[in-house]
Order: sequence, then C-alpha cells, then structure tokens
Amino acid sequence: MPQLLSRFPDVRQLPHPARVAVMLIFFLHGLLFANWAARLPELENRYGLTHRGLGQVLFCNAMGAWVAMPLAGWLIQRLGSARLTTIGALGFCGLIPGMALLHTPAQVMTLFLLLGAATGLLDVAMNSQALQVEQQQAQPIMSSFHAAFSFGGMLGAGAGALSARLALGFGPHLLGFSAGSLLLVLAVAPSLLPDAPAAEPTTEPTRRSRFRWPRPALLALGLVAFCCMLGEGAMADWSTIYLVQDTAATPALAPLGYAAFSLTMTCGRVFGDALVLWFGPRPVVAVGGLLAFVGLLGMLLVPQTVVGIGGLFLIGLGLSGIVPTVFSAAGRQRGLAPGVAIGMVSTIGYGGFLLGPPLIGFLADSVTLRLALGVVVGLFAVMVAVALRLRFLPAASVPESARRAEAVPALH
Repeated sequence: MPQLLSRFPDVRQLPHPARVAVMLIFFLHGLLFANWAARLPELENRYGLTHRGLGQVLFCNAMGAWVAMPLAGWLIQRLGSARLTTIGALGFCGLIPGMALLHTPAQVMTLFLLLGAATGLLDVAMNSQALQVEQQQAQPIMSSFHAAFSFGGMLGAGAGALSARLALGFGPHLLGFSAGSLLLVLAVAPSLLPDAPAAEPTTEPTRRSRFRWPRPALLALGLVAFCCMLGEGAMADWSTIYLVQDTAATPALAPLGYAAFSLTMTCGRVFGDALVLWFGPRPVVAVGGLLAFVGLLGMLLVPQTVVGIGGLFLIGLGLSGIVPTVFSAAGRQRGLAPGVAIGMVSTIGYGGFLLGPPLIGFLADSVTLRLALGVVVGLFAVMVAVALRLRFLPAASVPESARRAEAVPALH
C-alpha cells in the first residue's frame, strides 16, 4: 500500500502562487465555455438557427481559433505568455455576454469568430504558462491544470442547468459569470510567471528547423488525439441538444449530461498520472477509448435520458486520460524537441476539437443528429484500433537520462 500511495504526486506542499493562478485561468476557461455550451439550445431558438446554422456559427468559432493559434507563438515572443494569457482571458470573458445582446445570425457568427480568436490565444498562452510552472515545480503536474478545466466545465454545465431551471434569462446568466471571471482574471494576473530567458541554441543548425512532415508514430498519436478531442468537442456542443431533441429531456435536466461528462473527465485527470504508472500508457488509452465507444453507442441505441446521462458519464471517464498520455508520449519522441513533437500532435488533435462540432451540425441537418453522432462512434473505434498498435515506453520504469535516449511510441 505505501508503494501504491508513493506513485501519487505529493500534495502536502502548498502550491506556488503561479500554479494557483494558472489553475484558476484553466478553471475559468472551462467554467465559461460550459456555461455558453449548455445554453446552445436557447441560442438556436433566440436567433432562429437550424442545426446547419448553428454548425456555421461553431465553424466561425473554430476558424477564429485556428487563425489565432499560429499567431499566439509569435505574440508570446513579443508580449510574453503571462501578458498574452491575461489578454486572451479578458477577451474571452468579455465577449461571451454578447451572445445575448445581438440581433441577427450574421452578428452571432462575427461574435463567435472573435470568441474563437480569443480562445485560440488563451489556449496557447495558458498552456505555455502551465509548462513554465511545471518546469519550475520539477514534477509532472500538467494533468492537474487540465483537471481544473474539466472541473470548471462540470460546474459550468451545472450552472447552466440551474439557470434554466430557475428561468434565469440568457443575458443575466452569461453577464454575471463573465463579470465575476473578469475580476478574478485581473486578480490573479500579477502572479503569472514572466517568460524565461531565451533558451540556448539547440544542437541542430537553425536551417534544419523547418517544417517536417510528422513521422508515422507521431501521425498515429495525432490521429488518437484527433479522435479523442473531436469526441470531447462533440459532447460539449451537441450532447445537451441531443438529450433535449432525441430523449425528450427537459431544458433543466439535459445539461446534467454534460455535467456528468465533465465530472468523470475531472476525476480521470486527477488520477491520470497514477493510472499510467500502475497500468501503463497503452491500456489507459485503449481501455479509455473502449469505454467512450461503449458509452456513446449505448446512448445512441437507447434514446432515453437516463441512458444518455450514463453514456456521457462513461465517455468522460474514457476520454479523460487519453490526451495527456498522448502528449506525454509525443514529448519523449527521439530526434525531435519535445515542444516540436507535442506541437505536431496537438495541432492535429485540436483540429478535431474545433472542426468536429460544426461538421456534426452540417451532418445533422443532412441526416439526423443521432446519425451524425454515430460518426463519432466510428472514430472512437478507430482510436482504440490505433492505440492497440502503439508501443509506449512506461515513464515510471526508465530513468530520465535513459528515457531521453529512447524512441517512445512506435507502430508494430
């Protein structure tokens, strides 16, 4: 028993102020994202949007983020990740109440384009801050930041359900949460870490730091991340609508499905590092994908509210540990700097998170939302199949010096 407990991070030390600040930024991001995602059915009704129209709105959000993400690295070099994290967080919080103040679908699309840009800047900047804190703490704590995002999503979905139950107006609901979040961002911003001095030159010449097509192992890891994050985005944006439309859930009850999803995502990420040490990374990815597959398939085959909420519970549990495990494996890839490898995999993965939900909207209008979500079931099956063909070097069994010299993921 003591040996098992020793595999958990030591939580007895008080966290550094920068760690608390970054964790709160992650939390607020998840909280506000889930709040507006939980009210998407009302957004549809308010502006007379079809599923295709909502898909176009979400597509604008994705395009805004994709344009902003490449710019974020350039801006970090000039402004610093702490300043860009603050700017991105303030923009993200400040734009959300506009959802309840506009008049036409075109205005909503413009707002979501700007909101996506703020999201892209914030995602890159806050993860850069998280990496700095992790390096300062000299222990793997990245999963805890993502757990804070999921915890915020769980509370945000619950707040959306409560707001609908109390018949709280769309505008007051979003404005109240956004105003409180703006104040909290301003309070924690001074605790963010300044960027470290420029790193010493790498062993490879600068002329070789051009774009390189990812090798098969990285492409496989990217495919797993793509399928996982597409499923996560689909559950965030479409699960509430599915429960209302296909299972006859009430507007107050339906957001509890996403709350269950966020709950198990949070719990899985809190204990994710320990699970990888106990069972190894491949079982965490493969079994997690299988749980998500079973949960979503059951949810679509049995269109009942209780089954739907239970399915979302399983999906969140299954997906929780996949992306951190995949990013960790990419960072140990031989022959590439960890940041380059993780950047390749995360770019592919975020493509699924950003483009998946609007594409599901387009499919839902062409067929049905239920059949459109069936595509995600297929992607979960692909994710399991690819994970079973990957080899991972267990991080716990190899010293750090040896770990750097090994090629971690490879295809059989």
